[in-house]
Amino acid sequence: MDKAITQAETSFAAHSRSCLVAVVFTFFFVLAISAEARGTGSPLDLVAEEVLGFANSLFSQQEYFRAIGEYERFLFLYPNDFRAPNAALRIVQCYFRGKRWQQAAEAAESFLRGYPKSSLKWEARFLKARSLGEMGRGEKAREEYRSIIADLPGRPLESEAWYLIGLSYAKDGRWLEADEALRQVQSGESRYWSAMEVQKIAAEESQAGRKDPTLAGFLAATLPGAGHFYCERPRDGTIALVFTGAFAFATYEAFHQNHEGVGVALAIVTAAFYGGNIYSAVNVAHKYNDREERRQRQRLVPYELESSNQPRAPALSLSLKFSF
Repeated sequence: MDKAITQAETSFAAHSRSCLVAVVFTFFFVLAISAEARGTGSPLDLVAEEVLGFANSLFSQQEYFRAIGEYERFLFLYPNDFRAPNAALRIVQCYFRGKRWQQAAEAAESFLRGYPKSSLKWEARFLKARSLGEMGRGEKAREEYRSIIADLPGRPLESEAWYLIGLSYAKDGRWLEADEALRQVQSGESRYWSAMEVQKIAAEESQAGRKDPTLAGFLAATLPGAGHFYCERPRDGTIALVFTGAFAFATYEAFHQNHEGVGVALAIVTAAFYGGNIYSAVNVAHKYNDREERRQRQRLVPYELESSNQPRAPALSLSLKFSF
């Protein structure tokens, strides 16, 4: 009897040890599997990382239009990925940097429809407004900036919007409106000193007059060369006055001495010089205005580049970290 009990106890102890070993082995096996899973990620995660990584690489190499295809692939395959808004915004940035303004504006609209509550929406709205401005639709761009201000995103973004409104007016030569918008940028804000410089340009350029082509033509018709003098082209004005006057005098002398044939020929030449003098004066006025506009735009270029390259507000830090 005692021997049987002893054998049973021995068998039970052996069985218990076997179970314990199995439990311990299973425990460590599960831990190993979990660690491996955490280290490598699921196959889907790996593929998503590769697609997005390749798109980002193309973006960094300024291969914007190839990058667009990869970002679109990522959005198609992983529409619910937490990085989807960033990828969608990158598409807008690619079009913008590639100077495809219409597509950039459309991509921004698509982003806003797809991710209306994303914190990146401000960046998309700014890019849309700037794309409109680059397309020459200054008034529509300013409407978009005012819409941003009306949505009360906070002072940094409001300051940016007012600054860009003022810069847009300045590019259009509307100096008074530019000054009024730039005054909304308050001291202590990131755009304050730039706004002050653009205001200074606006004050100087508002004093730089334009030449009226109609007035230039009228002056040239009244007195040959006067239109050129008005447009600050004294050399051309002197030539027009001397040649037109000389041929007019020769025509008068020819008719006065009864040389009708010579007089008619000289009259035709005089009329050509006189008409050319009027046409040239009008053309010179237009050229003067175009030259002044190019000079003014050139003064604004550094501030346009600054607006393109600097971050806009802390609220956009996630997007900017992702993008630049």
